[in-house]
Amino acid sequence: MQDKKAAIRFLLNDFTSKVLPGIREDLVLRDLSLGTIHEPKMGSTAKVIVGMRRSGKTYRLYQEILAIMAAGVTADRICYLNFDDDRLRPYGDALIRNVLEMFYELHPTARTEGAYLFFDEIQDVPNWDVTMRRVLDTEKVSVYITGSSSRMLAEDIATEFRGRSVSYELLPYSFREYLRAHGQEPSAGEVIDTSLNASQYKHALRNYLREGGFPAAIGYDDLERSQLLQTYVQLAVARDVVERLKFSDAGFARSLARTAITSSSREVSISRLDNKSRTAGHSPGRAAITALIEAFEDAHMVYQVFEFSYSTQKIRLGGMKLYAADPGLYWASSIATDDGLAFAFETAVYLELRRRRKSGRLGDISMLKLDSGKEVDFVEGDAALDQATALLQVCLDISDEKTRMREVSALEQAMLRFSRKEGYIITFDDEFDLKTESGVIHVLPAWKWLLEA
Repeated sequence: MQDKKAAIRFLLNDFTSKVLPGIREDLVLRDLSLGTIHEPKMGSTAKVIVGMRRSGKTYRLYQEILAIMAAGVTADRICYLNFDDDRLRPYGDALIRNVLEMFYELHPTARTEGAYLFFDEIQDVPNWDVTMRRVLDTEKVSVYITGSSSRMLAEDIATEFRGRSVSYELLPYSFREYLRAHGQEPSAGEVIDTSLNASQYKHALRNYLREGGFPAAIGYDDLERSQLLQTYVQLAVARDVVERLKFSDAGFARSLARTAITSSSREVSISRLDNKSRTAGHSPGRAAITALIEAFEDAHMVYQVFEFSYSTQKIRLGGMKLYAADPGLYWASSIATDDGLAFAFETAVYLELRRRRKSGRLGDISMLKLDSGKEVDFVEGDAALDQATALLQVCLDISDEKTRMREVSALEQAMLRFSRKEGYIITFDDEFDLKTESGVIHVLPAWKWLLEA
């Protein structure tokens, strides 16, 4: 116990004396807003950031800490601890309480003035949700939490914590943030629609589609980056899937994770995954595969996109598309092919739609299969009401006449079905408006579309 308390004291002091002074030097500001900064109070609501491991959640907390300090809060009222530190293991039920008591021992005035608590990767601490509910109710605090599992806010947490938190999803760098990290982001008000800028941003986009947006992977060569990103997947599978589900076949879980990631932007089905698994000598069954795919999504490695339909049965029968959490993650797990850029391209568009979604509702980005057999890549809207707010096709190269007609025809039919007067085709190069009987189809280059928000 004394060793654990000594570790807690060291980590709290180390953040204040060493980590905090150096944060500004390598901080790349993220666009994810955590809303208004609230003064500490009893009965407050926690803000929870979820996302895949290594996607930048820690530095997003640092960004918020700097904003709080810029508002006049002194460092002795800020408590930061990363619970993923091996010196804190094995976890005990009293860990969070011991952290708070040590912090208040070091900074006694924080208890009366109000403390800002930043608890990083807390999801593996036993009964963290019950403890944090008690902290929210009995201490004058403002709480920020991160974790690598969406289930932190769902069925896996105690009933006591539900309704006491607001969640935010953090993905790896967007294209704009990628440019920012390289010192190439367009400044506010800058005219970006010039030949020079277009060439610059198209070149950067090609790099982004291969390198991706994991902050710590930037600057590495292809081999180093691929190895690093593969270790991210292995860690997420081991810690957030195998341990969490107590799944006995870790090798199969790793293999299925690679299959899911390399299937990014392609349609898959549980039955096909099951058949492929049996061919490879694994037979966990469809229920186990379904549970693993959902666990991969909970760990933010891949996301499932279903058919735009209110009927759950129709959704399941119609299959789904999977999208990797980052285009670089796809490249690092895939065998190099000529069409790999197209898959990474569609993945990047999906992830940007996910960042921009306003409602925060599950299933509000879907794919659409029309009665004619044609398909639209993305529909934003409410399937329960059968209402679409945006229709998008994604096509890396639309110069081929047959390809262009296929994409346009599907959009026209979808626009008629939903009474939409606009549709979009996101391409790599092209930009023009196409007037049709259904309405106007805007063809936009991805680099410009990605920089719109």
